[in-house]
Amino acid sequence: MPNPRTYITADELFRRIGHTLSTATTNPESINKQLHDTLSLACDGALQDSLQAFGNLFSKVDFLCKRHRIALRDVVAIQQMRRESNKALPIPAADVPYHCRALAIFVSAVYNKHIPSMLVGRIAPTNKPPKELRHVDFRYLRCIVDQCDGNQIMVKIDHESYEEPMALNLETEEQAYLKPLLRIGMQLNLLDCTKQGHALLPRLVVIEPDFLLDISAIARCFTDYGHHPLAYTVNRMGANANSQAILVGSFAGAALDDIINNNTDYDWRQTFTNTFKERTMDFCTCPDLNVREPFREVAVNQANNIEEIVDRLFDNEQEGFDRSKALLEPSFVCEELGLQGRVDLMTSDFRLLVEQKSGANYNIQRNQPNEYGSFQKEDHYVQLLLYYGVLRHNFRLSNHQVDIRLLYSKYPLPGGLVVVAYLQRLFHEAIRLRNEIVAQEFGIAQQGFDSVIDKLSPDTLNQNQLCSTFYHRYLEPQIAAVTTPLHKLETLERAYVCRMLTFVYNEQLLAKVGAQQTQGHSGADLWNMPLAEKRETGNIFTALKLQKAEKSNSYNGVDTLTFDVPEQADDFLPNFRRGDMVYLYAYEPDAEPDVRQSILFKGVLVDIAVGQIVVHLNDGLQNENYLQGDKHFAIEHATSDVGSTSAVKALHSFATANAQRKALLLGQRAPQYDAAAELSRSYHPSYDEVLLRIKQARDYFLLVGPPGTGKTSMALRFIVEEQAGNILLMSYTNRAVDEICDMLLSAEIPFLRIGNEYSCDERFRPFLLDRLVDSDPKLSLIKLRIAACRVFVGTTSTMQSRSNIFALKHFDLAVIDEASQILEPNIVGLLSANLPHDTAFSHGLRPQSDSLPAIDKFVLIGDHKQLPAVVQQNAAQATVNNPQLNAIGITDCRQSLFERLIHWERSQGRTRFIGTLNRQGRMHPHIARFPNEMFYAHERLDVVPCPHQEEQQLGYNLPSQDVLDDRLKAHRLLFFAAENNENESPSDKANPAEARIVARILGRIHRFYGKHFDANRTVGVIVPYRNQIAMIRRELQKLGIAELNNITIDTVERYQGSQRDVIVYSFTITHRYQLDFLTANCFEEDGRIIDRKLNVALTRARKQMIITGHIPTLSHNRTFKALIQHVRENGLVVEGCV
Repeated sequence: MPNPRTYITADELFRRIGHTLSTATTNPESINKQLHDTLSLACDGALQDSLQAFGNLFSKVDFLCKRHRIALRDVVAIQQMRRESNKALPIPAADVPYHCRALAIFVSAVYNKHIPSMLVGRIAPTNKPPKELRHVDFRYLRCIVDQCDGNQIMVKIDHESYEEPMALNLETEEQAYLKPLLRIGMQLNLLDCTKQGHALLPRLVVIEPDFLLDISAIARCFTDYGHHPLAYTVNRMGANANSQAILVGSFAGAALDDIINNNTDYDWRQTFTNTFKERTMDFCTCPDLNVREPFREVAVNQANNIEEIVDRLFDNEQEGFDRSKALLEPSFVCEELGLQGRVDLMTSDFRLLVEQKSGANYNIQRNQPNEYGSFQKEDHYVQLLLYYGVLRHNFRLSNHQVDIRLLYSKYPLPGGLVVVAYLQRLFHEAIRLRNEIVAQEFGIAQQGFDSVIDKLSPDTLNQNQLCSTFYHRYLEPQIAAVTTPLHKLETLERAYVCRMLTFVYNEQLLAKVGAQQTQGHSGADLWNMPLAEKRETGNIFTALKLQKAEKSNSYNGVDTLTFDVPEQADDFLPNFRRGDMVYLYAYEPDAEPDVRQSILFKGVLVDIAVGQIVVHLNDGLQNENYLQGDKHFAIEHATSDVGSTSAVKALHSFATANAQRKALLLGQRAPQYDAAAELSRSYHPSYDEVLLRIKQARDYFLLVGPPGTGKTSMALRFIVEEQAGNILLMSYTNRAVDEICDMLLSAEIPFLRIGNEYSCDERFRPFLLDRLVDSDPKLSLIKLRIAACRVFVGTTSTMQSRSNIFALKHFDLAVIDEASQILEPNIVGLLSANLPHDTAFSHGLRPQSDSLPAIDKFVLIGDHKQLPAVVQQNAAQATVNNPQLNAIGITDCRQSLFERLIHWERSQGRTRFIGTLNRQGRMHPHIARFPNEMFYAHERLDVVPCPHQEEQQLGYNLPSQDVLDDRLKAHRLLFFAAENNENESPSDKANPAEARIVARILGRIHRFYGKHFDANRTVGVIVPYRNQIAMIRRELQKLGIAELNNITIDTVERYQGSQRDVIVYSFTITHRYQLDFLTANCFEEDGRIIDRKLNVALTRARKQMIITGHIPTLSHNRTFKALIQHVRENGLVVEGCV
């Protein structure tokens, strides 16, 4: 049976099937989506607490059909319905009863409930008769492993021509390695198959193809000592390296771009300045800069070699490739091979593919070919072969269509340009390693990091059993630096690292292959999510037309592109924000956009407005001709492994941390304090007491900042002013970092911001670290400026990636705002960072052990009763069952470090290290009463009071037009009951009745405020679904009030941290199952349910809180029922017409 705690029921699902049948003729274009959504919903309800990860709907349906023993003929019909509903072509009305029958049988079996009589006679009495079988493309088959034992492997093909499982023949020596990797339910791509009777013989098998691996990460595992899949794990764990060789590589990569973009007037100095600007911190902390040879000399040689090689490639009398077709850093995703990557240089006609390397190649130096009879290094060969494979499979290119080269920029011609031949054996070996890594990644997620930690060692990785002096002196110590600390962990430390890494690996798995398919949170949604679903969730822009192509400066290629956005669907609302990383690609106007069949350009969304989008490409185009012609463009979210890799590195950083810091974070030593410390002055009567306790704390302090308590504008400012020495200020989001910068600027406190200009408000860009280079690009002066600056600001993710700042600065204090929104693995690395010994000595510190914390003390500021970090794992997956970890308060990996330490301090009976800001200056007492009683009983919030909190009447002085005006004038707290007009909207995520109520109220608020109306301050609207935003916007347009078009209408998640005089909250939902989504962020405290989402929604308003919702649906939840009753007793509930 499905989880009894879910609100998804069989009755609800059957009702949806009935609705689909009713609208088959009146609204045929919505049928595909209705069927797809109901099937997804049925699966999500049945699998809500599953510990298993499912790549897509295909695998979910297959799993549930098998679990509930659905007859094969019905399974075929159900999977056929899934395939048809995924297509863009509308399902014919005659087929709808058949598909609804299949769906009803599925729901009946999975939820153990008979098909209701109201569907009998409306759904088809039998399954749809088989139609003529479609052609099967044996070059590419997606399947699921149905059986794998010692005797045979059976797979189910995702194609209507194959109703029954088929045997998979893996008897060749090359494919025998796959047998121990396969698991029932695993998805496979079978490539270039031949069919022998009832058996399939694939030339290539790709396991879990939706789990894309980066090509360069696979290639990096090919070393002289072997290519073990655990090398991938070790490489991810190691700290980001910094050396002159790496900086030369960055310079050489930039030089190739600049030389392509500046055909006749290239100047290496410009490349050098740009590289220095982009990697300022790396240059400042490079340990071997100019030690063995001058960087400048090496850079000039590399630039000269690249110029010479590029001239040869594009010289008509030599290689003869077309320079106007050159593309820099194009990206690709290849679902067939389960790969993603970015090529250094290629031509748009696919004739040339070049990968550049700046390091040494002893085969070239000694003029001695390798075992393959050529001069490239094996890892470089692998990388280029995999890129070549991606092009062949994505674009169906022939073997001889692409010329592939390796450009070794350390060497002049002829040695610097190596022609590479396709070698199938090595390509297949690389795909084998890719499969072994993916199987390993799934294994760690499902069986825990404990399953591999003891295998991580130099001996394991040294498959070739190298015994050379070079291996023992250089290579083995590099591996041991990563693996040895893991084997020295104490029992509790090991349990912590393993459980948190397991959580990170599971989160990565879901981010790549997806949890709930309809959420749009996974990389595989790029090809698994139907186009209609992408549009509904706002995850794609289509039919964009290029308006303008510009260079951001004279030296770059064309890198700033402005597009006209045509009219999208009526309910389309983009799920994009400024600063988002995106894929941009072209497609033919009569084709469906598909990232798998396109050359992708990675970029940043610089601006987004109605009718226009501006994208800044990471790498400019040498010739804008590629953008011209009758092309349409699409934009989708770009995928990245940065988040999960950063968390893996962070937990390894914890493993290498100072023993005292580890003991502190794991509750094995109590935090210390200095009772004699005193404030240097009085700051504010409401803050002095907590400021003193922060100063007296020697290890950490936890500051709870409920809504409107001034944690950034007041508390954080006073903390910075009181603290001596260096301070690191961080927050989870760039918006919050902007607020910190605003506070520092108004307080006239000098600071430097770490980050990039596209994620930083324009006002604070002059304070970015790279702007120091603009004013005076001298290394010694930059170091002095950094040394002289006391306050540094950035997001936690940015600081995690720029942790080499600790080689320059020792911080007396780190303050992390929004700490309740940061998962523990994403913060613990920063708090565990070590100070390099030479840095410690330069600061007059004398390390007593091998490691000294880079941060002496930290203050975490947050509110665990507001929304936490977004996590894809469910409660069952995130539960911690280790008794040792439970004993120190670690029970749920979704909990922030902030929340865990608060509960830990309270469990230990300590209050000295927790402070609460309990005077709020935002909400009027009438608005604050419900959240105070329901959510903040422990904190006992009071008002400041600010002037607006003491007002007895709302300032609505215009004469009333009707009873609605009277009600709005008389009550600060109102609830407008909405009818359930289900048939008005094709989507459950939009509610036309509530949209009309909201629009009408907004019109009245605008009239009351008159000339004092301010779209950014007066009123805001909060909704749970983005579809409702579009619905409300449409109703507002009917009012014809221009200023109302500029108000913010957004989800609860986006409104956290904001406030308005008046807030209107549209609950939107009309079906019981939707309560699952609305109540997904709840926990219990002292017998009270703390609903974080509702708390945020109700605490944004200063003067008036207006709510609209469907009372019968909301009353199924006791907190919502209590809210409605509270409004009845303390405000007004309006039922009937508004």
